[in-house]
Amino acid sequence: MSLFLCLFSLALYSAGSLAAPSPSQNIILRDLAVPRFFGAAANTTFLFHDVNYTKVIETQFSIFTPENEMKWESIEPEPNGFDFTAADEIVRFAESVNAKVRGHNFMWGNQLPPWVNDTLSATELDRALKNHITTIMDHYRGKLYSWDVINEMISDNTPNETFKDNIWTQKFGEEAMPKALTYARAVDSQPKLYINDYSIEGINSKSDALYSVVSSFLADGVPVDAIGFQCHFTLGQIPDTLQENLQRFADLGLDVAITELDINLMGPSNATALEQQAKDYWTVVNACVQTKRCVSTSVWGVSDDHSWIPNGSVLPWNAEKQPKPAFYAIADAFEGKPEP
Repeated sequence: MSLFLCLFSLALYSAGSLAAPSPSQNIILRDLAVPRFFGAAANTTFLFHDVNYTKVIETQFSIFTPENEMKWESIEPEPNGFDFTAADEIVRFAESVNAKVRGHNFMWGNQLPPWVNDTLSATELDRALKNHITTIMDHYRGKLYSWDVINEMISDNTPNETFKDNIWTQKFGEEAMPKALTYARAVDSQPKLYINDYSIEGINSKSDALYSVVSSFLADGVPVDAIGFQCHFTLGQIPDTLQENLQRFADLGLDVAITELDINLMGPSNATALEQQAKDYWTVVNACVQTKRCVSTSVWGVSDDHSWIPNGSVLPWNAEKQPKPAFYAIADAFEGKPEP
């Protein structure tokens, strides 16, 4: 550009005739996160159908979790009738932007197709589980970084009970989780095998129960590589033992990851609330950064208008796909800067 044109452009910019460049344009969170991953739940309802969503998701993230596309009701809606269409779209997209994929999930009590029900005998359900895991892992062999093999199986009523009462524990009892993990490892030795859950982020009776279960698995040779901490939080409610808790699971020789992070304002999206939300995001990401074996932080969605929580303004981008204070706080945490 000539000196004249450069000065002319600066004059226009100063006069307000040109739009100011967004300060977020040069911030790429996936780059700042290295050697960790920064991820998001990806959803084919919006991918390529919402231009601004697609622009953010293809730029900012280095790992994706299919939000619904790999859940049992979506991927095997009929017995041995697999539909990989939507899940394949996310895997191809991830490959196109040099990102990894976390498979999600195999054993969960929710979002099961009608045919997976308690009329199946234990033998029939066992056969269905093994076939489900084997077929899907074979399909994605060499393409996925990890799998949430187990999702939300620890009871909310600890210490009175350890496992949730669902079809898996009703049929298999305490052998439910080891079955799924063993079947998964038998298919493919490469992907990291995760147990993923909520309300285990701080040191409490539920995380204590999981810690005990995982310790026994490791002692018994049950294959488990990592723990996923969902981190669906309410504003100002980050447990002060988050980092300590991540570390104690890491000390077992496991990877740990923040897998489904969002922070619900539970009220108006005003400056005060957004400031606290930014601090909360910083706190969570910083806890991961400070834990050597914390391999990734993923938000559950991308922008507020496409969140599973429709009215909580829970994500780092607003409905217009513009970065919120939380976005900059995440960047600060990855860069080792102090709390905003």
